[in-house]
Amino acid sequence: MATASGTDQEAATSSGRIPERYPASGISVLIVGAGVAGLMASLECWRKGHDVRIIEKSATRILSGDGFTIGESAIRSLSNWSDMADENVKIAFDPWISWHKITGEKISGPAPIFDYVVKREETGDDSDNGQQEDIQAQPKRMYRHSRPKFHKMLTDQAERIGIYVEYGKRVIEYYEKPDAGKAGVVLENGETIEADVVLAADGIGSKSTKITMGREVRAQSTGFAIYRTAFPIELAFADPMVRERFQLLENGHPVAELWMGDGIHAMFGRSHEEMSWAINYPVNDSGTTTESWSALVDPETVLRFTATIPGWPEVANHVILSTPKDRLHDFKLMWRDPQPCWVSPSGRVVQLGDAAHTFLPSSGNGATQGLEDAISLATCLQLAGKDSIPWATRIHNKLRFERVACLQKLGIANQETRQRSTDADAKQARPIGLLAAWVLRHNPEQYALENYEKALGHLLHGKPFQNTNIPPGYVYKPWTIGELLSLKKSGKEIELGWDCE
Repeated sequence: MATASGTDQEAATSSGRIPERYPASGISVLIVGAGVAGLMASLECWRKGHDVRIIEKSATRILSGDGFTIGESAIRSLSNWSDMADENVKIAFDPWISWHKITGEKISGPAPIFDYVVKREETGDDSDNGQQEDIQAQPKRMYRHSRPKFHKMLTDQAERIGIYVEYGKRVIEYYEKPDAGKAGVVLENGETIEADVVLAADGIGSKSTKITMGREVRAQSTGFAIYRTAFPIELAFADPMVRERFQLLENGHPVAELWMGDGIHAMFGRSHEEMSWAINYPVNDSGTTTESWSALVDPETVLRFTATIPGWPEVANHVILSTPKDRLHDFKLMWRDPQPCWVSPSGRVVQLGDAAHTFLPSSGNGATQGLEDAISLATCLQLAGKDSIPWATRIHNKLRFERVACLQKLGIANQETRQRSTDADAKQARPIGLLAAWVLRHNPEQYALENYEKALGHLLHGKPFQNTNIPPGYVYKPWTIGELLSLKKSGKEIELGWDCE
């Protein structure tokens, strides 16, 4: 059994720069899923003194996928792991952003993403609306990552502290034993594994919804899918047209081109080692797409689609044709509406990452929020202690849900902005709300430390409590993706409920 306990600490700290570990809590943690959220949970739970075991349904570690952005709120927490903090800087790249019409015609840029925070002098608005705080909160760079490389960084760090993922273990059921103070899972082969608390980090298809929500809730289609890929840049640059278009800037930064159109948006860009592109497009539920990296598609299939887009440029088709057939994925964008409860009735099973909340790629926040979940939950368990695990999971849920739901809504608003018109202009060419101070400055560990007792008082005794990790002054109101998309169909803008200008 690949478990890291207190007895492993001395051996672990002898290899690499390992953070000081909190006193042993006596809490056994079973993590289901070795994605970004699950692996970070294994690290943070270990750091907080818990005994960790992590299982994964896949036969081997993740070796495929394109890329994602890791936000400052998660990057900040890597400072607890010196080796990872250094590795993160080494493997990340910092693309500048240019905005384009769906024809490839440039609207603005390239520029650092943080230059797109709207300033008062650009809008003619004398009100501040928190913009100066947003500008001051801006990081100096973007941390854009290759998914396999970031995953390897987390896995390598886990192994340095004695945590080894147990692969090939598919969970088909979650359960808890309230009287015994245990929870567990049933594997496909009938084996059961138990712990004091079970973390369901096994993605949007997690079987944990049956125990957290009282029924199995299948994800629904958003009505969109995405062709997406990343592959060695030399394959793309064998085409002179592609090589000419996607050169590095004079300052050494690569460029990511964001294209906006009517019901469609796309990204074409490169790092120093890879070419990547993605096309977000509308689908019906009878299509062949699936929410899985295993859904491969031929480049010719994509070209048949792009042939229907008025003004679609030749250079984009050249990029598509340079894509290896075994690296191009057709990925259905699935969704569950924000669910306020991520915790089982007895508090022994808790969801995190995509199992708890789904994000559209346009949010730029899915991986970051999974990392925030992991940090918050490990801290809440440490503060609660073994005798109060159910309160730890419920408080974590209370501290996280509203923030996550706000960021989910931002992702939908960003998608709708990018897909609104073939006449995209500079006003639309910016990431709505994602560069605000409340997004960037958040520290999930510190937030849990400062608000644990307040949230406990609220849950136990009904004392007033208001989260402050959400837009300033905003009071959360439930919403569904259906409601938001219906606004689009009626020609109305999605109203976030807070000022993000």
